[in-house]
Amino acid sequence: MRSRAPLVTAAALTMVCVAACTPSHAASGPGTQRHPSVTATAASARQAAAAPSPAPSEVATPGFQASVMRLSSSWRSRLRYTWHPGCPQPLSGLALIHMTYWGFDQRAHTGELIVNAAVTRKITRVFRILYRARYPIRKMVLPDVYQGSDPRSTNADNTSAFNCRLVDGTSVWSMHAYGLAVDINPCENVYIDGGFVDPPRCKANADRSRRIPGLIHEGDLVTRAFDAIGWGWGGRWVTPKDYQHFSSNGH
Repeated sequence: MRSRAPLVTAAALTMVCVAACTPSHAASGPGTQRHPSVTATAASARQAAAAPSPAPSEVATPGFQASVMRLSSSWRSRLRYTWHPGCPQPLSGLALIHMTYWGFDQRAHTGELIVNAAVTRKITRVFRILYRARYPIRKMVLPDVYQGSDPRSTNADNTSAFNCRLVDGTSVWSMHAYGLAVDINPCENVYIDGGFVDPPRCKANADRSRRIPGLIHEGDLVTRAFDAIGWGWGGRWVTPKDYQHFSSNGH
């Protein structure tokens, strides 16, 4: 009988240990549930890990911004290639618009246009419409970056406005010399005169049936926006065709 006593005692101790040492979450029944805060935290972590990251298109983009500054004589040095004494529009009659535009890279950029001070609200309205519709613009810098050269500016696909110059081959001031004309995406919207296309590197865009970003077509967002402010489009000329060109008098 003595030989059994230690076995009984050991068995009893084992049963006590099992009851006492078993973790509470292994049992079932009332009072044995997991701590609610731990469970909630773990569930939240799993949900956060499973939540998809926002797509690039869902990331907020900046809204359209524009500021206007009237020019003064201090601007003469900055516009040494595009303005000079004898120009039909004095510096005091011009204004700089510093504004947001949507790029071909699907990002917001800030550009500069100089226009006649009397039309800043109209031009700002047009470019606000284009920006909100995500109409892409390649570049928007002052022509002085290209030493006032219109061929260099258009070849760079630069959207621009004021440039005190004559209509090619004439002694007549261009509407750009008054700050009353804007050229938009000159590479996509080429100038065509017979078999001549400018810029030459963009001659594929003489085919106006193409549907690529930046091309302007009759009745589209761009022409409607300029129609709304009373400006004409060079794409409506019989010959030549100037698809990039918008002006206050249509010329």
